Parts: sequence; structure tokens; C-alpha cells
Amino acid sequence: MEQESGKQNITIVEIAKRAGVSTATVSYVLNDRQDVKISEETRERILALCRELGYQKGVKRTAAKKQVTIDDIAREAGVSTATVSYIVNDRKDVKISEETRKKVLQICNLRQYTPSPIARLLAGKKNNLIGICAPQSEYPAQNAHYYALLQQLQLALRRKDYGAVLLTPPVMQEMHMQENLEGIVCIDLTEAEFYALKETWFVPIVAVDMIVSDPLFFKVYTDHGAVVAAAKQLLHSEKITYVAHPFRNAPYLDDLKEALQEDTLYLAGNPAALRAFASAHPDDAFVFGDRSLAELCAPLLPAGRSVCIADTDDAPLSLPPRLTAERAVEMLQCAVRREETKPHTCKLAPIVSIE
Repeated sequence: MEQESGKQNITIVEIAKRAGVSTATVSYVLNDRQDVKISEETRERILALCRELGYQKGVKRTAAKKQVTIDDIAREAGVSTATVSYIVNDRKDVKISEETRKKVLQICNLRQYTPSPIARLLAGKKNNLIGICAPQSEYPAQNAHYYALLQQLQLALRRKDYGAVLLTPPVMQEMHMQENLEGIVCIDLTEAEFYALKETWFVPIVAVDMIVSDPLFFKVYTDHGAVVAAAKQLLHSEKITYVAHPFRNAPYLDDLKEALQEDTLYLAGNPAALRAFASAHPDDAFVFGDRSLAELCAPLLPAGRSVCIADTDDAPLSLPPRLTAERAVEMLQCAVRREETKPHTCKLAPIVSIE
């Protein structure tokens, strides 16, 4: 039902101001909350003002009204998104003051915020199940890189008595919705994908091979500065050409670029294009992000002029997926146990063997 032409849009704030009460009181009256003590006179005054000004609960007053998110609630309440999640899901195992609970619930009520059905479903009984969210690349070599890390994550989780289920971004709302996840490990997601993930699944999340700005979340990623320094030492070169997969997480890619500074970065997508680039730069000191990229170019480069970040412990420069997975699972356990005082960022330096 639309308001009469010429009348200004009336908000709950305006009703509260004219009635001389708080917005919460107006909300309680409109929602017929009998558990809140409000005088009959105040109730009648508020309802009369609503009728007079044409205010109706739930009427869409702006065509492009922004949907309220958990971030909006947290910002207005002055608490973390995790705190909001714990409150709306009635988590009794987390210590939160009654005052904070009431404040958050009041804001949720005023803003008409309700978590998604998925979020409610996932807030149930623990079952030691961890979701793994990894993207799919158009490049086979990059998919192989993701797959190797996925395998190691599954093994590391199994050693800690966790089960694992794969959540791919395009279908994660259709997969295993009957399960109650204890946490999620995500790999190289875009910023938009990560924030969509945390808006949908109210569980601890660990970000792997990616950087997220929210300090609430645990992160495990390569120390690019340490990799670049070690590679230059091994190659006896002041400048290098670093060949990497085209990371999807922009802050992670920016971190690599910052570590390289004046060095060259080549993002390898098409194998033929990479081989052509290597052939055209035979004098460069090459550093390859993983073994598959190095093997593509090895026949084209002089011996001793390249090094790769290997997936085994016995290479000159190595950072095995096993190590990344183990650290990620350790941080996941901290997140699940709500050990908020533990470091939230783990930067992995490579293992260097200099003969």
C-alpha cells in the first residue's frame, strides 16, 4: 500500500521523535510485544501517530532500500560480526554480557534483520565437519595447484578427527545444506566471494593463500618477501622474474607485487604464452611459483638460472602444501575454540637449502 501523494516518507525515527519515546519503544508497540512493559497511554499515543502520519510497519518506503547485513548490525552495535552471529543464533557457550545481547537484538529488530535460513541451519549441533571452499580456474595447472592443497587439507583435518566437505562457490548453497559445519577453510577467493561466504555461513573461517582485511578472521599465506629474498640468494641475482598463477584474491596478488618491487612478475595462464615468454627472456633469473610452471619452461632455460617453490622438503626452495595445510588446520582449531588471543595471521616462509 502506497502513501498518499505529497506526504513525506515517514520513518520509525520520526514516529519516536513525535511521540517522545525511543525507536525501540515504537518497535515494541508495532510488534505488539507483550513481554515489554509499556503504558497503555504510550501505546495509544504511538498508534495514533502512526495512523495520523500514514506510517505502516513493513511498508517499503524507498524503492532501492539496501538489505541490512550482519556487518551493518555489528557496526551500529559497536561489536564484531562474530558477536552478532553468536547472539542471533543464541549461542550459550560464548560469554556475552546481557546488555550487549539486548542491544544487538534491539538493533536487529529495528532494522528488520534476520540471518539467512542457511545460517540458522548451520548453527546447530557440532559434528566435526569442516567445509573447504576452493575456486575453479580456467587453467589446468592452477587447478592442479588447488587440488594438491585440497588433498593435504583433507589429510590434515583427518589427523585431527575432522571430516571435510567441498564447497565450491557456484553451488555451495545447494551442497550439504543438511550438515552443520563447525568451520570453513577457503582458498584464494576474491574479496566479494569471501564476504558473501561470511554473510551466509556463521561459522569460523580460515583464509588460505589469500589476504582479508577483517582482523576477525584467521589467515595463512606465503611470506612473499621471504620467498623473493631466498630466491635471489639461491640464484645469485639482484633481479628476478617471478612466474605465478593468476591469483584471484587481489590483496594477495598486491602483496606479491609489493615484495617484487622492481622485479618482473609474469602471471601464467596459457602454457604456450608462458613458454614463448621464457624463450624470449633466456637471460632472466626465473622463480616459478610451483613445479608445474617450472617444468613447462625447464627445457628453454639455461641450467642454474631458475628455481621453483617446490612441493617437497628436499628442494633448494620449498614450501610444501602439507605445511600450509597443517598451519591452516591449527589456526582453524584456534578459531573453533574461540581462542581470540592467538595470532590471527600466519605468514609461511620457504624452506631454503643452500649447498
